[in-house]
Amino acid sequence: MQRSWVRCGWARGAEPESASTSTGRVVLWKAAANPSTPGAGDNVRRTDGPHFVTSRLMARQNTGSVFEKVWADRTTISYGAYVRAYGRREKLTFGTNAQGWNRRRAEIETEKILQQVERGTWVPPRLEARQDRMELAMADLGVQVDESFGVFAKRWWRTKQLGLDDDTVNDYEWRLKYLEAFFGRYRLTEITPRLIDRFRDELHEQAEAIRAAAGRSRALTETVTDRRGRTYERRRRPLSNTSINAMITLLGQILQQALDYEQIDRNPVRVGGRSARFLKRARPNRTFLEVDEFVALLDAAGELEDEAREDFKGLGRRAMLATLGLAGLRIGELVDLKVAQVDLLRSRLKLIDSKTDAGVREVEISLQLRDELLEHVMNRRARKLPHRPTDHFFGTSSGSRRDPDRFRDRILARSVERANTNRKALGLAELPAITPHSLRRTWATFAAMIGRDPKWIASQIGHTSPSFTFSVYQQVATRRFVDEQAVWSLMRFADEPAERIPSRQMTRGVSSLDVTQAGAFDLAVEGLSRLYDDSGDLA
Repeated sequence: MQRSWVRCGWARGAEPESASTSTGRVVLWKAAANPSTPGAGDNVRRTDGPHFVTSRLMARQNTGSVFEKVWADRTTISYGAYVRAYGRREKLTFGTNAQGWNRRRAEIETEKILQQVERGTWVPPRLEARQDRMELAMADLGVQVDESFGVFAKRWWRTKQLGLDDDTVNDYEWRLKYLEAFFGRYRLTEITPRLIDRFRDELHEQAEAIRAAAGRSRALTETVTDRRGRTYERRRRPLSNTSINAMITLLGQILQQALDYEQIDRNPVRVGGRSARFLKRARPNRTFLEVDEFVALLDAAGELEDEAREDFKGLGRRAMLATLGLAGLRIGELVDLKVAQVDLLRSRLKLIDSKTDAGVREVEISLQLRDELLEHVMNRRARKLPHRPTDHFFGTSSGSRRDPDRFRDRILARSVERANTNRKALGLAELPAITPHSLRRTWATFAAMIGRDPKWIASQIGHTSPSFTFSVYQQVATRRFVDEQAVWSLMRFADEPAERIPSRQMTRGVSSLDVTQAGAFDLAVEGLSRLYDDSGDLA
């Protein structure tokens, strides 16, 4: 087979029409099959003119490999790794066998670095300050130095993260990012209660400024990079007092270890009263939707799905909101759901990975939710979107995991905005401020409204204690009117009648009570009040 060589997207021997690199074409030599050869060159074009090859520049995958180097004495061996991260190849040196390093330890360290690269939290040593690298090396050798907070926190985190799951690691690294940005260059002995108070007050003032800007319809935005390296703009979310307090708590844990190592004389976080360094914690406003508000939200999501650009259809906007509100899933459980975990034949969602042991469970699907999910499946198949067993059920157009922040900003927020516009046109009140957890609480509220068993609700929602369910029951028990038939139409299962029995009844998991016994709801509330208190409103 004859071949001609193509470079920079045009045929050799022909004048290029354009040499712009803004299109991202790959600059390399590429063999193009002779078009006269039968069956050859299906994906290339004729080379007798300036025909462009439509190759796209793509980032190389993050990889790592361990290397060994034997010293001249034939006994000392250095271990390190070559890591490709952020588009560059980095050479790292870990240590020698005299310092306790071996190939297995180097491979584990390389894997930890690659995981940090995936989360976007790893900083190449060449970008770290020379003083920090020297202090870190001296500390690893056991030399007592007055090191900076950034160096000490890095060593603390290297030990702390062992055995933690991914969600906990992400939470710690998110808080460490704020702490290192403020305290990183300070020496441990320079951190005082006054400096900590300044850190706390600055974060609180920034949060108030973000809230004030949003109140004037001039919301501040920020540029975010997702796991795939794509950047987009989103509204800045203010830090709550609870989040700021969590950072100070973490700061106290790090400084406590410095105190244990006798590197500081006292822990400045714990100077004064127990809550001297902390902000007053505001009780969160646990919102949920009424049945008409929830239906309005679903309708709004359906409108956005119909109006979306052709290449953005089939993503399941309405089905995602229906799953949160009619199955009680956490946002992480929703975006992690795989196609193989959705059993529409048996009306079950099989959750195999969750933040608690109780979260590993099977969730029953109501008839309404089953119809919503079935329509979503048919829509994706009709548009030939990825729907293999290993693909994410609510994945992107490529079948990959959907980013939770983008779901909040682009699907939930826009659906709420459209629903408010529709309700305002009808003279109805707008929806309350809701989050994905608000829809989770909506499911628990609907279940309580139709008299589901509290322990069954707790097992379905993934809680170890019915105390959260009890708080919902108390909330429902004080209501003067509940449109039980409207809720029943959303929540009933295939083995239940279409018409709601007027009396409140207990179903799903109750064997000691007659399911049609009048007053069973009140008996359940009284029983729970003797066993549980209202202190476990678990998010």
